Amino acid sequence: MTEQGKILNEQLSEFNKRLGVVISLLLRIIPKEEKGISLKEQVRILDNLGIRPRDIADILGRTPTHISKELAGLRKEKTKKHEQEQ
Repeated sequence: MTEQGKILNEQLSEFNKRLGVVISLLLRIIPKEEKGISLKEQVRILDNLGIRPRDIADILGRTPTHISKELAGLRKEKTKKHEQEQ
């Protein structure tokens, strides 16, 4: 990789970190009753936006394992809801 490529890679990495912070802050200010938005709902929103589980974990300050469990629970709920509709 060239020196210019390394610099660009570092800049993109820094941009991604800052974008993660912005997303995290936005999720916390979404009004949902008086408590704010639940972790499960934050995970659902980020997943629906196509963000990878590892990146969701970084944004929300949780472990990738924790996020994977949340996503599994969300998929299970979705399947259960779909089965009830039929």
